[in-house]
Amino acid sequence: MAVTPDEDEVSLALLLLQQYPVSFEQEEEEEEESVSEDELEVKISNQTYANKGKKRKVAEVDNSKETLLRMIDWEANRPKNPPRRIFVRDPDAMGACSELMWKQLTGSDVKENQCRLMLGKERVKKMMVDVLGKTEKLGIHGQTVSVYGPKGEIHEMVFKMWKKDTPVLMSVGWKNFVKKYKLEKHVDFLTIWMFRHKETRKICFAIDSTRFPVKGMLSPKILNAAFKNP
Repeated sequence: MAVTPDEDEVSLALLLLQQYPVSFEQEEEEEEESVSEDELEVKISNQTYANKGKKRKVAEVDNSKETLLRMIDWEANRPKNPPRRIFVRDPDAMGACSELMWKQLTGSDVKENQCRLMLGKERVKKMMVDVLGKTEKLGIHGQTVSVYGPKGEIHEMVFKMWKKDTPVLMSVGWKNFVKKYKLEKHVDFLTIWMFRHKETRKICFAIDSTRFPVKGMLSPKILNAAFKNP
């Protein structure tokens, strides 16, 4: 039976589809947009490290030996409690205090139009238990807290839940904090404590900052090798 030109084109198209499947990149992009920028930056850095050459975006990831040694030293020698200089203007402020948590700043933490520091949910729960003996629901409106900076300045911020499951410190207070200490993504690392103020009994935070000459987000290899709780 003779094959018509139209039938010949359809057969060729089906053959090509079998050999070269269509990639639905648009759907991947839309799915990524539903993830917060902070989570996306970490996600991309991890995937770039694990799948070099396969990721459409190229993330900045530091996996150098020099950075690994710096992080090991920092983890071993940083103070377990807030330094006294943080309380120079309010020396008797600190009551019950949590264990420290740390964070490498991402792009979304320091963007001027976002004004928020994103914190880990499980770590914040642990902090609350350390300070209050229990966890408390923050809600979307949250509460105003005093945040003590590296040089003793006290900044008012809002401690709340963002998108239902991500605790943040935000408002103009965080924006001013970033400007005051000239914080930048990747190179600045924060050590954060939650404590209860001795007089007011309110939740407060103490934040210290350390700068390292890193090239990007820490690689999974460095995180796992240098930190007890990466």
